[in-house]
Amino acid sequence: MRTITILQKTIFSTALMLVFLLSSSVNAQTSVKNTKSNSYSFNSSSKNGVKTYHIKNGQKDFRIEYEGEITLSNDDKDIIGISRGGFIEIKKSSFGTKRRILIHNESGTLVKKYFVGWSEKPFNSAGKKWLADILPEILRTTTIAAKSRVDRFYRKGGASGVLSEVSKMKSDYVKSAYIKLLLEKNLSTNDLVKTIQSTGKYIKSDHYVSQILKSNQKAFLKNDRTITAYINATKSIDSDHYISSVLKKVIEDSSISDKQLGSLLEITKGISSDHYISQLLKSIMKNRTLNDANMAKILTLTKDIKSDHYKTNILKIALKNKNLSTKAYAQFLSTVKDIKSDHYISTIITELLKNKLDRTSLNTVLKMMEETINSDHYLANIYTKMGSKNMLSESQLIMVMESTSKTINSSHSLSKVLLSFAKQVNRSSEKVKSAYRKAAKSVNSDTYYGRVMKALN
Repeated sequence: MRTITILQKTIFSTALMLVFLLSSSVNAQTSVKNTKSNSYSFNSSSKNGVKTYHIKNGQKDFRIEYEGEITLSNDDKDIIGISRGGFIEIKKSSFGTKRRILIHNESGTLVKKYFVGWSEKPFNSAGKKWLADILPEILRTTTIAAKSRVDRFYRKGGASGVLSEVSKMKSDYVKSAYIKLLLEKNLSTNDLVKTIQSTGKYIKSDHYVSQILKSNQKAFLKNDRTITAYINATKSIDSDHYISSVLKKVIEDSSISDKQLGSLLEITKGISSDHYISQLLKSIMKNRTLNDANMAKILTLTKDIKSDHYKTNILKIALKNKNLSTKAYAQFLSTVKDIKSDHYISTIITELLKNKLDRTSLNTVLKMMEETINSDHYLANIYTKMGSKNMLSESQLIMVMESTSKTINSSHSLSKVLLSFAKQVNRSSEKVKSAYRKAAKSVNSDTYYGRVMKALN
């Protein structure tokens, strides 16, 4: 008896759970439907030559399938031709009413059928009127007959005629398709500028804007006016990824002149990510031989990078350019001073030491060390590398000796530095040895001081 009671309770609990789950499921579905009812969505696909579009806008739901080349009337209100074997089917649901038109080429004859619900109605009256009402909307939300429409609008009103039609479209996919077809025309500078401006104005998708800008660069960069329009269109892109992809395409084009590149570097000002801007600047320096003006721009842009890590990476590549002008080198040093991390600034100074330094350059480096590096550890490492070079003149050795006692507080670190210079000092004049002794007096530990002085002949 007890077993039966437990079984009954189990069945009752399971039934309650199922009722709860079913109730939750119904509510969830209703919620999703209500959310979608106020939204606009556009989907397209293609399979075995048949293209399908599904457009949902509030209570309106379009489904279009077609195959073949479709010919429209000049007012876009009728379909007057389909290539042999082709067809188009248009279905629309609106506020519970379902309508459908099927048009196909049957052995060279255009057959048109119109349905309301499941019932076929005469096409030449209600069907023709319904097609005339909905066709303009369909054409502005799909790429059906896009090429013939672009050709027709262009014949009537040039690029402005096509762009006027683009402005009435909702889908960025369709807008970009029309603009790409327009760009296949032999456009004047004025028309190119209008087209570039319209790309940035009418298309919201970063993906489609960048796609257009990348695929037509040779035309877009033909003169100062188109370049200006190009830069402004790129500013409409929010994504650092897509802005970078546009500029990368420019860098890869060897036909882009230094003047053009200099103008296009303005695009980088729209990039907020240190990662993307540093990748771009490094790519430019690695792939192009830069003139003074463009190298100066690169260094100016580097100065605005917040991350010491990324800033250092760019400066290391810039330093490998053996022909840095005096102006560019001054900018380089100014940017180095902006680095906050002792680790990264010592990395740059170490790179500087790989080049032969004249008195002015060494003085600049020593001053930089005094002003920017606080860590005795990093300072000692840099001075020790100088000591291992054995390439300093006597006047430079004296400068270094004077600098060490000003910058290093640790007796251990200072003694390590002085010992690294001992061999060079011993080969030098009494003036250098005197500078060495003077620096040694800053060593407070008797043990370390003894080692330093013992190394001096």
